[in-house]
Parts: sequence; structure tokens; C-alpha cells
Amino acid sequence: MPDTEIREFKKGEIIYEQNRYENFLYEIQYGAVTLYQNYGTDQQILIKELEPGSFLGEMEVIEARPRTTTAVATEKTALRVITSGDLGALFRDRPALVMSIMQQMSARIRELTRQYNDACRVVSESIDAENAGVEKSPALQKERKKLSDYYHAFLDLPSGTLGDDL
Repeated sequence: MPDTEIREFKKGEIIYEQNRYENFLYEIQYGAVTLYQNYGTDQQILIKELEPGSFLGEMEVIEARPRTTTAVATEKTALRVITSGDLGALFRDRPALVMSIMQQMSARIRELTRQYNDACRVVSESIDAENAGVEKSPALQKERKKLSDYYHAFLDLPSGTLGDDL
């Protein structure tokens, strides 16, 4: 793999912004990064906190699509920059690094699947309660609110637009 660039960021500094296109991913060398959707708005949602050894921006490089989150350094942070052009060399020269990227992507897919199943359960329990004519439990109402808030932030909709649809 060719020499890679190391970029340093101060605490609170934006590393990349949602909806921007960049053709590289990062590996955290030291520090910490938090991923947000709708960063800096009243619809902001914390998506994931990442530590040294974690990769970020890999999906956008593989799919050649804009960033889906904003990444912010939560402390002084150094990131190794890996360009899309470096990926071929990584497969050849650093297969363990490629395996690490794939394992992290797999773990994120597993987490998203769990969140999806939780969302389906909340919707199902809500429908069951409505069909039975019983009031939804406070715990279910709290889960519905959290799911609704996430949905609105993800779609960048005004809060409350679909609040009772779940």
C-alpha cells in the first residue's frame, strides 16, 4: 500500500459532513469520532461512537455515494486516510486490514438488523394494543417516541409529522 496521509483533528472539529462526496475512508489511529445525522440541528441524532482501530466512511467509498453522516472528533484525533485508489493495494498487500474493515461493516449490519427488528416489534405491539383497545404501556410509548424521533431525523422531517402513525 502506498504511504498514507495522517490527518489530525481537534476536539469538536468536523471531519466530514453528511451529503458530501469524498473518495476516501479513514482509520482512527488515536482519539475518538462520533457519527451524527443532521448534525447541528434540532433533529440531530447520534449514530455511533468510534474508537481507535475503527474505520469510517467505508460504505461511501465502496458505493461511490455521498456521506450518510457527519463525523466529529470527540477528542484530539488522528486518522489515516485511505483513498479509493488504495483499496486494490490493500487487498493485495494488507488482507488483514481489509478483513478488519469487512468485520466492522458486518458488525454494523448486524446492529442495524437488531434495530430493525426492535422497530418491527414496537410497531407490532402498537398495532396489537390498538386492536385490543388497550392503552399502550409507558415503556411502549417511550419506545414509539424514540423510534419516531429517529425516523424524523433520518428523513429530515419536521418533528411530530408522523408521531401517531406508529
